[in-house]
Order: sequence, then structure tokens, then C-alpha cells
Amino acid sequence: MTFSRKTLLHNASLAWPMTCNAILIQSVTIIDLLLIASLGESQVAAFGIAGAIITFVIGIQFAIANGTQLVLSRAVGAGVKEKIGLVISSAWATNLGFSILSLLTLILVSAPLIELIAQNTLIAEEAKSYINISLLLLLFSSASQVMVVYFNATKQTRLPLYGFMIEIPSNVLFSFMLIHGVAGFPALGLAGAAWGSVIAILIRFTYLAYRFNREKILGHVAGFHILCKKSIIEHIQEVVPIVANFIVLLTGLLLFQILFAQLSVAAYAAITLVLPWIKIVSMFANTWAQASTILVSQYIGKKDYSAISGFVYQSLIVTRIISVFISLVFVAFSQLAPFIYTNLSADTIQALALIAPIYIVLPLIRCNNMFCGNMIRAMGDSYLIVRINIITQWLIALPLCALVIYFNAPLYIVFGIILFDEILKFQPFRNTLKKRLIRYDEEEMT
Repeated sequence: MTFSRKTLLHNASLAWPMTCNAILIQSVTIIDLLLIASLGESQVAAFGIAGAIITFVIGIQFAIANGTQLVLSRAVGAGVKEKIGLVISSAWATNLGFSILSLLTLILVSAPLIELIAQNTLIAEEAKSYINISLLLLLFSSASQVMVVYFNATKQTRLPLYGFMIEIPSNVLFSFMLIHGVAGFPALGLAGAAWGSVIAILIRFTYLAYRFNREKILGHVAGFHILCKKSIIEHIQEVVPIVANFIVLLTGLLLFQILFAQLSVAAYAAITLVLPWIKIVSMFANTWAQASTILVSQYIGKKDYSAISGFVYQSLIVTRIISVFISLVFVAFSQLAPFIYTNLSADTIQALALIAPIYIVLPLIRCNNMFCGNMIRAMGDSYLIVRINIITQWLIALPLCALVIYFNAPLYIVFGIILFDEILKFQPFRNTLKKRLIRYDEEEMT
């Protein structure tokens, strides 16, 4: 295997804007929460309920877009402009179709669902108002995602980053003015935060649409007129396993959190504090893997099979270096946690110390699995990833977690089930990727 510094630097140039995008996406919720916190606990609780519902729908939009990115990258690799336009048209039909269906579903079921969850009438009414306004956000988010993956697939990852850099300040500005009634705007409270997000994403949508229209004018993409039922069905077939995998993992995570909630307050607080850090820091490995899938998909589109194995192994080495870096970050976090969270009880500090070895080791396995899973999806074996996750997480890890909690096992064993789940996936992911790479080498030889 020849180490290609140029290729890896090229991959890094794709990955860093995607990493910034991912961090900015996560920051939106944090910013909204900070702005809403001044309104009181009822509004915060309402935002928590409504935000979780909207975030779930947007998460599926992202999963659909992720599948689109793989298909689109292959079309870009093949260099057929009409095929690129056909994929984008099919993606818009698929993503917008899902969003319209979600919108209609939320109109019908969000009110009774919120009333079931909410603690009182005030929280329920605030949450309903937030969701009703955010329905507009779903449509603009859906259309924007397709343009984002087009720019990613064509290696213009900085353009979506610029879009987010426009959206975030706009969100803060308009949300603040509409929440508190500044500069002549009405004071709408929680509804103002929803309107601020809608205005901000409309601004980002306008910017992306302008940049995408320039691509059409320059002749970089064509073929929108050949959209047909067959192409939409084929596109749906491509994205369904990726969406299914997202739902399996997200629902599994929610079930883990429900099970962890049965622990003592200190133990649950410690886990609750650690999980967001795991999610945020993992983005560095995930976006590197996402950038790698773009290049692998383009190699497949060009039928340049000889380049795939070498690139994948080199990229995997970088992933392992990233995983070591993340583990070192968690070592530092384990030492600094008492200083970061100064108001924690002694029991919670002790609980954080007990689970520290687990979350320090976790990235070494999880980052490898994350990379292999993305590569396998790029190579067309998405359903296999779903099956592996269902077996390891749903059939083994979750029941085992419930069992050890029932028998009052120590906290490090309970939290260690998450690491055990990743260990179970390690060999199946590794073997599947290795077999696929061998197949590409054989195809190149023939």
C-alpha cells in the first residue's frame, strides 16, 4: 500500500468544513436553550418536548440526505451531468415527500402527543405553538439538505459551511428580538424562538438556492426534466436502509437513556453529563468518515476500483489516530469534570470517576466501527449494517442492560454495556469491509 499524502490532505479539506457544520448544527439547540432559559422553567420544558419531536424529524431528513450523498457522489464520479440532475430531482421528491407527510402527521397527532407528555396545560400550549410554527422549518430544512449534499458530493463542502455561518447569527438575532420584543418586534416568548429559527433557515435556503442556481447557469448540473417514477423508487430504495439504521440507533439510544433513568440520581446525572460530550467529540471521526465516503463513492462511479482499497486503509489509519486523540480528550475531561461542573454532589463526582475508563476506551472501538459502517454503506451494503445493529444492540445489549440494572449491578458494568455493544460490532464490521475490498480488488484484476 502506497501512502498518498495528497489524497489524505484532499480528504481533510472536505472533512473540516463538514466538521464545522456538524458542530454548528449542535450549537443551534444550545443557543436556543440559552435564549429561552430566561423565560422560565415552563418554557424550557415546552422547548424540550417540542424540540425533541422536531429534531427527530430533521434527523430522518439528514438520514435521507446521507443516502442521497452516496448516490450523488457516484453520479459525480461517473461525470454524467444529466444523471446528477436526475438524482437531485429524485432526492427533492423523496425528502420533500417525507417532510410533507411528517407535517401532515404532526398536524394530526402532535397535540394529543404533547398533552400526553406535558406536565400541565401551560407547557402543552407552549409546545404546541412551537411545533405549529416549526412545521415551516421542516420544509425549508428538507429542500436545503438536498443542496447541501450536492455541494458535499461535488467537493464544495465550504459552501454549506458558509450557509450555516449565515444562519446561526441570524437565528440568534431574530430569536432574541422576537422572544423579548426588541426593536419594535412583538414579544412572542417561546414562539419567537421558533419564528427566529424559521427566518434563519429561510435566509440559509436563499443563499444555498442562489449558489445552486449558479451551478445550473455554469452548466455543472442538468437533467432535472427527466425525473420519473422509476428514478424516485430507485432513490427511495437507496435511502431506506440508511433511514432504517438511523431509526434503529436513535431508538436504541432512547431506550438506553430510559434504562439509565432507573439508576440512582447521581449515577443517571453522571451518564447524562457524559453522553453529550461523547456525541460532540465523535463528530470529528464521523465527518472524516463521511468525507471518505464521498471519495469512495466517486471512485465507484468512475469504476476506479484499484484506488479504493489503498485509500480506505489509509483513511482508516487516520481514523484510528483521531480515536486516540478523542480518548486523550476524555482523559483530560475525566480530570477536569469536577472543575467544569462545580455544583455537582460528591456522589455524582464519584459516579463520573467510576465510568471514566469506559468513556475513555469507547472511542477506540466506536470510531473504527463508525468508519467501517460508513464505508460499507458507500459500497452498497447498507442493509447489512442495519442487521448487525439490530442483533448487537436490540437483541443483546439492551436486554443485557435491563438485566444488569434489575440485579443492581455496579454502575461501571451498566454503562459498560455501551462499550460491549461496540465490541460486538467490531469484528462483523471489520470482516464485511475486508471482504468488500477484496471483491473490488478482484474486479479490477478481471
